Amino acid sequence: MKLTDCYLEEDLFPKIFADYEERPYGILFYSTNNKDSFDSNHAVIYKDKISNLKEVLADITSFYKSKGCRPIIYQSMLDDNWFDEISGELKEAGYKSWGEDQEYMLASGENKIIPNPELTVFKVDKWSDEIENVFLEAEEPWEIKVAKTSLEKPGYWIFAVRSKEKVIGLLYGHISERACRVDYLLVSKKHRRMGGGRALFYAYVEWCKQNNIKNIYIWPDGETPKRIYEEGGYKIVEIRKAGRAVFEG
Repeated sequence: MKLTDCYLEEDLFPKIFADYEERPYGILFYSTNNKDSFDSNHAVIYKDKISNLKEVLADITSFYKSKGCRPIIYQSMLDDNWFDEISGELKEAGYKSWGEDQEYMLASGENKIIPNPELTVFKVDKWSDEIENVFLEAEEPWEIKVAKTSLEKPGYWIFAVRSKEKVIGLLYGHISERACRVDYLLVSKKHRRMGGGRALFYAYVEWCKQNNIKNIYIWPDGETPKRIYEEGGYKIVEIRKAGRAVFEG
């Protein structure tokens, strides 16, 4: 698949679960009912669409303050390391900015995961308290509204893993016209090191094969998920510098 499709998906995927307003310079995502979610509350701006950066930053700041949200800005993934170039302008506008390495993984080999036979993986059809409880036990409650809202949309999927009678982990993501994206791998803090993450990813890889889904990419959120994805047959093919800025003025 084309990596530019991956970059665009990174910019646009919050449209699934957040409200948004489009501007000539980018997109303003927001969710006033889930202000702790960075994915739901940030602006994405495009280098080649901006003629007056100072005015753009002022507009973004005003917009999020009017919503009662902290202004946060993401550089489009098409504009590799751009925020490093404009760090001075961001600081002058009251923003703390930094860059993060964002790794992109594509399928490159066989699925070598051997799932724990004592765990059961199933595809989630509807929301339930036991699904919601995984987010609480993983201490990431801001993801509840994101996943719950998304599950109602076409192309969204959630896999869950059960140990005995308890759901202990989730793998969820979506399929768009550009790509199939793994959004998050989440395991309850009480039930880690049991193979839940590996069981989930094994099931996902096999599901993609069975459904002939090929335009798949992953960005690993941490070293443990990365090891699991590598074991499942994926490797890093690109590293780009993601720009982030948070208002502190």
